[in-house]
Amino acid sequence: MVASLLFATAGVVHSLLRLAYGIFLVRIVLSWVNPSPPPGIVRTVIEAIYDITDPVLDGARKMMPFLRAGMFDLSPIAVFLAIGFLDSFLYGSLMSLARSMA
Repeated sequence: MVASLLFATAGVVHSLLRLAYGIFLVRIVLSWVNPSPPPGIVRTVIEAIYDITDPVLDGARKMMPFLRAGMFDLSPIAVFLAIGFLDSFLYGSLMSLARSMA
């Protein structure tokens, strides 16, 4: 019973972190393209992506100010690395624990 719960939790954590990775990837592409669509659903989605990602990127910039070098902002790379680490660590730990209990 507990092992099944841990397997499910690991799957949810992995899925959420992959979703976050994808959202940040879209944010990076949007920052390169800098679209300005007319008001509507596309603009709402773009604003939502910025609203979701800005606090995380701002936090990374505050914690590591050296990530900004001139016009280059490397904070998305730090966030990608953090998401990858969290995914590997949390997913791996939960799956290992679940396997040991099964």
